[in-house]
Formats: sequence, structure tokens, C-alpha cells
Amino acid sequence: MAREERCWKRIGVWGKEEPRCPLLEEVIHCRNCELFTRAGRNLLERELPAQYGDEWGRVLLKEKSEEPLGSFPVVTFRVGKEWLALPAGIFSEIIDRVPFHTVPHRRSDVLLGVVNVHGEIQICVSLKHLLGLEDEPHRDEDPGKSQDRMMVVEKDGDVWVFPVEEIHGIHRVRPDLFQNLPVTLSKSKAAFTRDIFEWESGHVALLDDEFLFYNLKRSLQ
Repeated sequence: MAREERCWKRIGVWGKEEPRCPLLEEVIHCRNCELFTRAGRNLLERELPAQYGDEWGRVLLKEKSEEPLGSFPVVTFRVGKEWLALPAGIFSEIIDRVPFHTVPHRRSDVLLGVVNVHGEIQICVSLKHLLGLEDEPHRDEDPGKSQDRMMVVEKDGDVWVFPVEEIHGIHRVRPDLFQNLPVTLSKSKAAFTRDIFEWESGHVALLDDEFLFYNLKRSLQ
């Protein structure tokens, strides 16, 4: 930009040269001047430097390469005393815990009943009973954590709702961090566990969602 086109930095409101711009008495401020406006418009309409696209290409490529290869998102949550995880893609939403209504003539520890989710009646199940998990002993909870929620998931067109004690959120898992199932894992829980990964000085069981929902369907028969 030519020197005379940058007059606002010399004799305008941002400049110190004398004499001051005679137009200031009329426009008050350089931003009200047509010359300043035209210069700004030319700046926005100018062509991008040749290296601009290459630079951003390197940035985006770097961000993508920094994401661990093969990692995938899961949702981690606690049922009873156990931290569990399921693929994030099957979760529809998280709702406050609401009362469920039992289904007449259907007695099952796994089938809790039905719940109203935004006007839709959905099946409510207990992962704690399906997996044979122990109850969490009563303790003072951190009020900052998400407590007493219900998770709504959809798998193969079926919607399921189940209560949880605590939700951590989405966690990206790297397959190289998976560990062998410990021998102390209960037989029931091991049957539904696909992998184990370490998280916050503890362990999370990544559930086999195919086997899990297959058995949920069977529990309703």
C-alpha cells in the first residue's frame, strides 16, 4: 500500500505528523473516511499468499497426525463400584434419573420397566444385574460430579435406557493401552468385557456392545 494511502498512520488519528489531515474536522475519525474504508476493503479482497494454503495444510496435517492412530471415542461411566465404557456412537443422550414403571407379569432383575423419555416410552434395564456387579456402599458424593443419571443408547434400531451412578464423559482410547483381563474379574463381568484400559489410577472395562445388547434382548423374552 502506498505511503499516501496510509495517511491515517501519519496525519490521521493514529499519526503524529503535522499538519493534521484537514478532513478530520469533517469526518471526526479516520474510520469514517472513504479512503480508510476503501483500504480495508482492498485488504479483505486481496489474493491469499501462495504459501498460505501450504502453511495451513501443514498445520491440519500435524493436528491429524497427533491424534493416536486407531484411537476411538468411548463414554465412561460408573455402575455400582465399577467403571465401564461403551462406544460413544451408540449414545443418544443423558437424562436426569426419572422413575420407571414396572411391566405387569414380567419379573426380571434386568428389566426394570419402562420410562418416559420426551414423551416416548422406552425400555429401562439394569446393567448392574446383567453384569452381576456389586452395589456401591453409601458415601458422601462430590456435588461437582454428575450423579444419578440415565443414559439413552440406540443399537440396531432398539433404544435402551439404563441408570448409572456417575458419568465421566467421552474418552479417547488407544488400542495399544488395552490390557489382559485380570484373573480376579468375575466370570459374569468377564463375559461382557471386550478389553480393559487404565484410567486415572484405575481400570475401565470396555464392554462388548454386540454381546451386551444381544443378552439384553434375551432378557426380555
